[in-house]
Amino acid sequence: MKSTELKQLRSQKLISMGELIDTKNAESREFNETEKGSFDKLDGEIRDLDSKIEAAEKEENYKLRMASNAPSVVAKSTEKYSLLGHIEAVRSGKVSGVFAEAQAEGERELREAGVAINSNAAYIPSNYRDFSVTGDSGAKGGNTVSTEAKGIIESLFEGSLLDKLGASKMLGLVGNVKMPKGGKVVSSWVTENGTIAKSDHNIGSVDLTPNRLATRLAVSNQLLVQSSSSVDAYLRKEIEKSIQKALDEKYLENLLAASDTQAVVMGTNGAALTVAKVQEFVSKAGKAEVDIANAKYLINYNVWAALKALAKASGSDKFMLENNLIDGMPFVVSNRVPSNLTKGTGTNLSAMAFGDFSSAIVAGWGAVEIVVDPYTASGDGQTILNLGSYFDLKDSHFEGKSVSKDIVAV
Repeated sequence: MKSTELKQLRSQKLISMGELIDTKNAESREFNETEKGSFDKLDGEIRDLDSKIEAAEKEENYKLRMASNAPSVVAKSTEKYSLLGHIEAVRSGKVSGVFAEAQAEGERELREAGVAINSNAAYIPSNYRDFSVTGDSGAKGGNTVSTEAKGIIESLFEGSLLDKLGASKMLGLVGNVKMPKGGKVVSSWVTENGTIAKSDHNIGSVDLTPNRLATRLAVSNQLLVQSSSSVDAYLRKEIEKSIQKALDEKYLENLLAASDTQAVVMGTNGAALTVAKVQEFVSKAGKAEVDIANAKYLINYNVWAALKALAKASGSDKFMLENNLIDGMPFVVSNRVPSNLTKGTGTNLSAMAFGDFSSAIVAGWGAVEIVVDPYTASGDGQTILNLGSYFDLKDSHFEGKSVSKDIVAV
């Protein structure tokens, strides 16, 4: 059985387990004997499927590498993979050798994620750094264009805002994902033979679905035919930065739009920060039972400057932001945090947040799709690259974030 079929079977069993849990919780009781047997059986079957999926994926990857269209090591023992070369191969209509192998892998990743394949696109697999010497797994690490290079999706999170915040990453997903989100479990003291009071334990979910992130890039045709590793690295980095910025901004958009965050309100038309207001962020997040030890502030540079000038007390030489801490707590500063918000008559207001951002989730599906358009800008000697990557940005606990959207900081 194929890995995709095994994964679909696994997903069905997970849904069945969830239905058993929902039934039990809706009636405020424990599993009966029949339900407990069914639950344990499903759990065992899922564990078995996990092993089968891993084995099937290994077999499929091997077959892919050994497919009839895979180039020969003997013929091209020093063939190297490059992003530029892959795009140029699609542009010229001559996809062969190591580029055919990488193309097949990228297409496989997106098919498994449920994405339709475009015949005019280059598909850059998430592990494209593995494709260096065709068919020679032993030398793949040492013959890439850049031995330090990682796949595009992995590299997105080196220095990104989401990475600095400690967001959780779920990459290489297949199909839609439903993550359980549990309510609070209540413990209570009772006498030796006392009866514990019933309490509802509601289980919700965080739903992750692939959304296409589109990126448009015009590239000189002369650049595309270059073989320089520095040019290849430049193009790869530009793609990474564009996707990275969009992911950061989308998470912040979701955070500021969330209705269940803890609001820190400055004023009718916005107002400047005070010591009490800065501390209110921690107080409200703490009362929402956030792990303060893992929490941090999120600010922009306008707020950074305001906090550097905000004395802890009138006439004090101690300020709210000093020793790279805000009132003793860590922070992340980024231009991604808006400074152009409005409220009442207030304009150019800044946002600020505090919380444990490890509950932020960056979900990613498979390869990066690059649709190559050599016609639209041909008169300018350029090729248009229309990129598609597939992500979802969620947070399992927005209620644990304290947020302000009306800070006067300029």
